[in-house]
Amino acid sequence: MISDHGLDLALDSELDPLTVAHSERFRRVSNRYPRRVSDAYGGDLGRAMADSDKQVAGTVAAWETSQGLEPRDWVAIGIDERGETFGH
Repeated sequence: MISDHGLDLALDSELDPLTVAHSERFRRVSNRYPRRVSDAYGGDLGRAMADSDKQVAGTVAAWETSQGLEPRDWVAIGIDERGETFGH
């Protein structure tokens, strides 16, 4: 078994299309964002996928605060991960 953002996957198992879509959508923000979104939504990937990016960001920030965490700027984190600069 390998673990990918909290999801245990057998190497020979087929991935659920919702899981793949969730990962693809939220990895555009940051490599670690899919896991944070999943945590914030209590694992309800369908509900996260149905919400707008702005709604998801708000839910994630509220969840981080509820957990005693400083809300993170996930867009800036993603830009840093990709070695990009703001405005490009």
